Amino acid sequence: MSIPARLKAFGISKALDYLDRDPDANLPRLMEWLDKYAGERLSPPYQALFHQAMTDPDNNWHQLIRSMYTDIDNRILKKIFENFIIHGHLLDWPAKKEDGQLSQDQAPWSVIIDPSFPCAMDCTGCGASIFGVRPSMEFDSLDEELEARKARGCHLFIFSGGNSLARQEEIIALCNKHTDCVFAVFTPPASITPSLCEDLLRVRNLFPAIQVDVDPADAQRASLLLREHKLPFGVACRCTADNADRVATEEYYDRIIDSGAKFCWFFTCPAYGGPAAPTREQLLDLHRRVQAFRKTKPLLTLDFWDGPSPSAAPQGGF
Repeated sequence: MSIPARLKAFGISKALDYLDRDPDANLPRLMEWLDKYAGERLSPPYQALFHQAMTDPDNNWHQLIRSMYTDIDNRILKKIFENFIIHGHLLDWPAKKEDGQLSQDQAPWSVIIDPSFPCAMDCTGCGASIFGVRPSMEFDSLDEELEARKARGCHLFIFSGGNSLARQEEIIALCNKHTDCVFAVFTPPASITPSLCEDLLRVRNLFPAIQVDVDPADAQRASLLLREHKLPFGVACRCTADNADRVATEEYYDRIIDSGAKFCWFFTCPAYGGPAAPTREQLLDLHRRVQAFRKTKPLLTLDFWDGPSPSAAPQGGF
């Protein structure tokens, strides 16, 4: 880490220490840090957005940030901020987006990793089933690919492709080696176990997204276990023609928020095989609801049509 980066990391650490003592009183101090280190890189609309999120208790983003300090282990919070802001250059995203540096022709801001083919789960409609002849990527190959992407400035990676946590030991080892990265993993709830929670507390940079449509009852168990360990997590919901009118509703959002999840990813891409994909009209309506609730609900939501910034869909993969 360079000296300027170390100074910024030290500033983040001090700001987070203040927040840990009294989040309600000290959230504005984090805004002071942002103004000091990134004010010139943030356009006025983004500055206004950050100021409101840090200072207005009625703002939904303020409520989301506040909930992180009551629900998540402080050591993990520091790692999240360090990896996103320092290593992932999060504060540069608005300027890069305006300059066209986050387009498909530039280095991706996030990359999907499919390490576990073939997948033995055989879930209906999952595209992983069509890649049965593709060999699994071993640890050394995955490690090499991660190093190559990091060299281009990417520090956010998403494990997908069936059940990546079937290879829990290797996934945790990758997270443990690449401590300057943020990892997310889409996983069925059955993979959330006490031993996994202990590993997540140790590495502090891997965040599960529970596939709630796989087994809703077990998803509730998994959410409770993660919450008991003060671990950040989200949910992943595959949208179909059958459920498109029921998801992304206010009732659905409130249920997800009450579970302790901090983000929700709506998979609006057509599935391979059945069940039937949503119609265009259903997708448009769902997308409008997602956009509306981003302004009112303390939950980070993404879909493959749009995202908060700079785009919801990851821009690379291997």
